[in-house]
Amino acid sequence: MNTTIPRFFGRALLCGGLVLLGSHGVARADFALKANDRVVFYGDSITDQRLYTTFVESFVVTRFPSLPVSFVHSGWGGDRVSGGGGPIDLRLQRDVLAYKPTVMTIMLGMNDGSYRAFDQGIFNTYSSGYTHILDTVQKAQPGVRFTLIQPSPYDDVTRDPNFEGGYNAVLQRYGAFLKDTAAQKNMGLADLNTLVVAMLQKAKATDAALAPKIIPDRVHPGPGGHLVMAEALLKAWGAPALVSDVAIDAGTKRVVRAGNTQLSNVQIGQSISWTQTDAALPFPLDTSEPAVALAVKSSDFVEALDREPLQIMGLTAPRYTLTIDGAEVGQFGREELAQGINLALLPTPMRDQAMGVHKLTLKHNNEHFTRWRTIQVPLGSHSAAVQNALPPLLQALDAEEAETVALQRAAAQPKPHRFELSVALPPAPAPTGANLALGKSYVSSDPNHYNYGTGGLTDGSWSGEAPHTFASSEVDTFPKTTTIDLGKTTPVAQVQLGVPGFGSTKTIKVSLSADGQNFTEVGSHVFPFAIENRYLFTFAPMTARFVRLSYPDHYEQQAGYSPTYAFTSEAEVYAPAP
Repeated sequence: MNTTIPRFFGRALLCGGLVLLGSHGVARADFALKANDRVVFYGDSITDQRLYTTFVESFVVTRFPSLPVSFVHSGWGGDRVSGGGGPIDLRLQRDVLAYKPTVMTIMLGMNDGSYRAFDQGIFNTYSSGYTHILDTVQKAQPGVRFTLIQPSPYDDVTRDPNFEGGYNAVLQRYGAFLKDTAAQKNMGLADLNTLVVAMLQKAKATDAALAPKIIPDRVHPGPGGHLVMAEALLKAWGAPALVSDVAIDAGTKRVVRAGNTQLSNVQIGQSISWTQTDAALPFPLDTSEPAVALAVKSSDFVEALDREPLQIMGLTAPRYTLTIDGAEVGQFGREELAQGINLALLPTPMRDQAMGVHKLTLKHNNEHFTRWRTIQVPLGSHSAAVQNALPPLLQALDAEEAETVALQRAAAQPKPHRFELSVALPPAPAPTGANLALGKSYVSSDPNHYNYGTGGLTDGSWSGEAPHTFASSEVDTFPKTTTIDLGKTTPVAQVQLGVPGFGSTKTIKVSLSADGQNFTEVGSHVFPFAIENRYLFTFAPMTARFVRLSYPDHYEQQAGYSPTYAFTSEAEVYAPAP
C-alpha cells in the first residue's frame, strides 16, 4: 500500500490557510475524451460482458466529474466484422449511428479468426470487413474519432495452446493489421492483448492454480482481466494516474504539496487535521475475489491509474492513527507516512463514494440493455401497430436511463472530508476473565429470515461458517441494530467484535444501557472490506445489562452476499480487569 511520492508542485503554505492546485475534475488537454463527447463501445461478446467498458466509464466519471461525456455500450455476442446481432449495416445503423457518436471504439477479431491456425482467406475477410465498418461510420458520421482495439487475448498462457503457435498468435496478427490501419488513417489504437498477456504470465508464476480463473473459458475474461483491459484502453487515451496528492511537513508546519485537491482549515500540532476536497475520486476497485486480486497484483493497474498519495513528514511518534470524517482508516508507522500511503487502496469515504458511482454506471447500462435487447430489437420486426407503439415506449425508457445517468454524475461530485492524524494509543490490554456475553440471547432489528447464524453471535466461536456468524437480513434499511442481554447489570470495560472475510459490513458502533432504553455509545470502528478482522473496544467502565451493536452503513461493493447484509462473527464482553 506504500508508494514513493515524486517531489513536484513545490508551492508550500503555512498551516491554517488554504491551498488549491490541480485540474479540478476537468479533463487534461492530452486526454482523448473532450466535453460533450458521446462514446459508443462496439464489439462482440467480450464487449457485451459490459465489464471493461463500464470500468472505463466509471473511471472517466470519477476522475473527471465535471466533464460532460456520455457512453453507449453496443457489444453483441458472436459478432464478427460481418455482423452477428443482425447484418453489419443494420448493426451499424441501429446500434452505432443512431447515437451519433463522436468517439467509437471497435474490438472485433476473437470470432473472426475462427479459433484455428492463421488462414489468409479468413484474414482477408476480416480486413475488408473491418475497413467497411470504418468507411461506413466515417461517411455517415464525419469527424468521428476511432479507437481501434487490438483484440484481447485467447489464453494460451495458463493453459497449453490447442495447436502449434496457439490461437492468440493469430489474434496478434489481426492486431498488427489494426496497428497498421490506425497509423495509415491517423486513428487511435489501444492494445488490449499485450498488457493482459504480461499480467497472465506474472499471475501464472505467482499462483498457477488460480491464474486460469482470470479468463475462465480462455476467451471471456472475468473482472480481473477486464480491469487490465480497461487499463490498456485508458492508457491509450492518456488517462491520468493521479487522483489527488497531498504532502504535509509537520516539522515546519507547512503544506508542501496539494495536487488536484483543495485543503483548508489545516491545523498542525500534536495531531494534524485538515479539510480536503479532492477534484476526483479513486477508482472503484474491488479485489475481494481472489482472481481479481491476483490480476491486479500481477499488473501495474494501481500505479498506472489509481494513485492517491498522502505523505506526512516530520512526525515524531512511532505510530499514528488516520481518521476521515471521524472513522478510523488505519494505523501507520512514522516511516510509512514519511514515504507516503496510497489512500486509493484504503477503506475511505472517497472510495465508498466511487463504489456508489460505479453501481449507478451498472444500473444505467442495465437499463439501456433492457431497452435495446429485450424491447427495441425483438419488437422491431412485429406488426405495424406494435412498431407504432414503440417510439413513445423507447423514449420513456431513455428518459428513465437519463435520470440514472444524472444521479451517477451527481454522485461523482467532490465532497469535503475532515482528515485527522493523531498519535496511536498503545494497544489495549488483552481481555481477562469470563466472557460475559457467552451464550446470552440477543435481538436484532432486522432478523435474518433464513435462520443464518442463529445464535452465532454469542456462541464462543470466531469461525466464519454460517452456524457461527451472525447475519441480519438483506433489507436495505440502515442503521440496523443487534442488542445482547447479559441477564443482569454488571460492570463492563471491553467489547471485542469480529467480522468474517466476506460480506460488506463496514462500521459497527457499540452502546451500553442498564435499562434497555437509554444507551450510551462507547466506541465506533470501521472494519476493512471483506477481510476477517477483530477489534477490541476499550472504554471507561460502565454498569450495563444491554450491549447494542449498531450498523449505520455498509460498503457498496459486494463480497459473496448482497451488501445490505450485516455480518458479525462473534461478540465478547468483559468486565474491568481486577
